[in-house]
Amino acid sequence: MRAMFARIVLLSLAASIAIAGDAPLPQPPADAVAFTPRYPLWTDGMSKRRWLHVPKGASIDKSDPDAWEFPRGTRAWKEFSRDGVPVETRTIERLADGSWRYLTYAWNASGTAATLAPEDGIPERGIPSRADCLACHEGAPAPILGYSAVQLTTSLAPALGYLHGNCGHCHNDAALPALDLTLQQRSTDPKASAARTYASLVGRASRFRPHGAADAQRLVAGHPEHSVLVSRMKSRDPLTRMPPLGVSVVDAEGVALISRWIEQQIQQPQEEAP
Repeated sequence: MRAMFARIVLLSLAASIAIAGDAPLPQPPADAVAFTPRYPLWTDGMSKRRWLHVPKGASIDKSDPDAWEFPRGTRAWKEFSRDGVPVETRTIERLADGSWRYLTYAWNASGTAATLAPEDGIPERGIPSRADCLACHEGAPAPILGYSAVQLTTSLAPALGYLHGNCGHCHNDAALPALDLTLQQRSTDPKASAARTYASLVGRASRFRPHGAADAQRLVAGHPEHSVLVSRMKSRDPLTRMPPLGVSVVDAEGVALISRWIEQQIQQPQEEAP
């Protein structure tokens, strides 16, 4: 599994390197589909627009509801804006060999034109490197994270939806199995995936130890103030905060949501999630 994952990463990175220079942003075609995921990723409060385009005559294989297979030539766009002005646009494209290419385009200050960002990103503007793109997208069953059965059609408890959208692409049984921390939800059996998340969080010892904590737990039932999950969401330290990429501003509403869930709905470990 690790060898296959490494090969995918290398193929995708090589495809990304193949494009260089000040290439202009390719716009979504007229028949691209605009979509909005139910459980969006927090990115410092920026607004987002998203589009998906599947080649004419092709279709998405949805036989596995939790791992859609996108045809070659599929492209996705995500535009980030602040105060109505576009800041960056990220694109994903499935190439003829089955690998994925990840590119980011940076908009000028007036939001009138965008060109390809350097492969190392633009850290001072919060624009990720292509390696950062791979780190998040290649850990999920399918790399177009916001276009899935869970994100488009599955009703989840708000806290579980938040954890899925912000954490589940890395914290799942395939990407980081050694952690035994599964925050990804499944459309085929939401109840079972919720129970799996609950069991991997509540009362479980945390490898991360906050300063001064002798016995840290991922989630302490009824006590968000003692839960590592919340403390890492609230942290402004780039070496501590979660998610580790694409975030520099704490999501206050997200922290409040998870804190209420811990305080009001989770009391003691049990067989099934609330």
